[in-house]
Amino acid sequence: MSKNKKEVEPAYINSPLNNPMPNYNVYRMSKSEAVIVSLAAFIIGGIVGYIFYGNLFMDEDGATTATYISNIVVFTVVGLLAIKFLMPMYVNSKLTKQKNKIKSQFCDMLDSLTSSISSGSNVIKAFESVTNDLTMQYNDDEFIVREMREIMNGVSQNIGIEVMIRNFGERSANEDIISFADIFEICYRKGGDMQSVIYRTHSVITDKVSISDEIETKLTSNKLQHNIMSLMPIVVVAMLRATNDTFAANFATPVGVIVNTVAIAIFLAAYRYGLKIVDIKG
Repeated sequence: MSKNKKEVEPAYINSPLNNPMPNYNVYRMSKSEAVIVSLAAFIIGGIVGYIFYGNLFMDEDGATTATYISNIVVFTVVGLLAIKFLMPMYVNSKLTKQKNKIKSQFCDMLDSLTSSISSGSNVIKAFESVTNDLTMQYNDDEFIVREMREIMNGVSQNIGIEVMIRNFGERSANEDIISFADIFEICYRKGGDMQSVIYRTHSVITDKVSISDEIETKLTSNKLQHNIMSLMPIVVVAMLRATNDTFAANFATPVGVIVNTVAIAIFLAAYRYGLKIVDIKG
């Protein structure tokens, strides 16, 4: 294996119990999901390619053999390029949803933990209560339920609870969970006021998440506008080609192909820049 080749980050990392647990900084598609997404991207890309580069080499009598061949080539090539372009976007979208999901579930865990600690339970009893609460709130296959059960299994096998929480934080790819793991470990080992520490940590993280969600909500309309504006050039060109023969013929000329290519390059650059404008890091 080449030293310069980037290592693929594993989708699962062993917990202190040597059980494979999710690495939340990675999203791996299943084989069926990858096939479906690739096929959808190929078809979408092929249609877009046909809209911009379809029906080349036509003569006065209409489509020629070269026209049909070029249509197939354009559909295939642009479809394959679309897979390369859209697949990373799809994975990033799913990864963002995964991170947001674990962040939201962690906040629910903190809510329950704060209540349990405030009622006078010790740390272990509080985490047992939290695990029971989350089990009733979520399905067994949800991230936070699996994590809490793994933590409690570690405690039952004489592994420090702070070690288990630290492992969860390192796999979470979430700075709030990592910060909680750091604070909890220091407080638990040195015998600090756990109730006060957890309450203040919960308050800070909840406020931060609330502000992030509020910003995200306000940006939702901007993201929708960005997506609509990104589709408009394709829709307009498709309508003009379908309703105006002269316009369609001009697209099939060498000059038309060059102009199309330059316009598409500008469009893709603008689309990527637009994504950066409406993106925030929670």
